[in-house]
Amino acid sequence: MRISLNKYRIFSNAKINIGLNVFQKESDGYHNIDSIMAPIDLADEMDVTFYSDLGNLKIECSDNNIPTDERNILYKTYKVFFEESKKEKRKIDIILKKNIPSEAGLGGGSSNAGFFLKLLNEYYGNIYNEKELEELAMKIGSDVPFFIKNKTARIGGKGNRVEIVENNIKDTIILIKPIEFGVSTKEAYDSFDNLKEVKYADFDKIIEYLKDGNRIALENSIENSLEQGILETNIEIKMLKITLNSVISGKKFFMSGSGSTYYTFVTELEKSQIETRLKTFVDNVKIIICKTIN
Repeated sequence: MRISLNKYRIFSNAKINIGLNVFQKESDGYHNIDSIMAPIDLADEMDVTFYSDLGNLKIECSDNNIPTDERNILYKTYKVFFEESKKEKRKIDIILKKNIPSEAGLGGGSSNAGFFLKLLNEYYGNIYNEKELEELAMKIGSDVPFFIKNKTARIGGKGNRVEIVENNIKDTIILIKPIEFGVSTKEAYDSFDNLKEVKYADFDKIIEYLKDGNRIALENSIENSLEQGILETNIEIKMLKITLNSVISGKKFFMSGSGSTYYTFVTELEKSQIETRLKTFVDNVKIIICKTIN
């Protein structure tokens, strides 16, 4: 008979990229990036049960399109943690309720991994400090270190440099996620590699505008290298952007990460009107209202 030792419910939140610069591919096949990531209050729910006996990880997921075998990033997290810590592998069950869409540029999988890694570390008596945990997270995926701190931060290198920045933008965010298609990270980077020229964001300015809570200046400074590539190669994304710009003129829409989600900042006054217009005139998209968390 298995005795359940401990049950935990954790909420792993999404992120948006407030600008993203991608640089030429390095000899190891990876790209260096420069970006601001901000955590948002859209979150997956994970029920994690630790058992007293040794065993393996079992995952159940509310989204049938997400693999629950070794291909799931939670498996990689489990494997990395137990291999590095030299602890004996214990039986753990995870029931994952997905609220963050996948292939959306919102970091759902990376967030699941980061929060699970933090829970494992805590469960085993905080073997690693924050810096060590970030180094461990880097072995799992390039967006995972960000979720260890989970505060608005400038991300550099291959995702391994995480520097917290002050974010005083209080506006609500509307996410627009196409229902029928996503963009894989690979597709996004392949499109970027074929770009002839790239417009880069000035992150020193962006950091200043975030600190000042100057949303208008901020919006005029955001660029996303991956979006520039995707707009060249992906007709569905291109049509979505054209539709958004025509349905709500004068508003700026930004792609998060590698896409396919777009977002826009709205004031409390604008929120319901813009949400209604989007729901009325833009087909086959999921509209999610959220805020950044700091």
